[in-house]
Amino acid sequence: MSGWDMVAMGFGVFLGGIGLLAFVVPVLWIVSHYSHKVKIERMKLQAQTQGTEALRKEIEALRQQFQQLRETSTQFVLSSDNSLSALREKIERLEERLSTLEQQSLQRRL
Repeated sequence: MSGWDMVAMGFGVFLGGIGLLAFVVPVLWIVSHYSHKVKIERMKLQAQTQGTEALRKEIEALRQQFQQLRETSTQFVLSSDNSLSALREKIERLEERLSTLEQQSLQRRL
């Protein structure tokens, strides 16, 4: 092989390398670009998920507060009902005593 053949072969290898780089560089750029986009989308989804989790926790806390409020209001209603029942019973007893006293008073007059 002569010197010029070696130069031509080296030049061919050089051109082949440049051609390969011309193909590989854009492919690598495209892959890295879409990989970056995928990472960004994952981060967005993760942020949304965390926001959703925080919202879910707040909703659960509100549900618990409503449940406590229901229990408190139910206890208040029951307590009021018991107080009213006791007051009603006292009034009935007083009315009975008053009626008895009136009857006794009428009997004494007669």
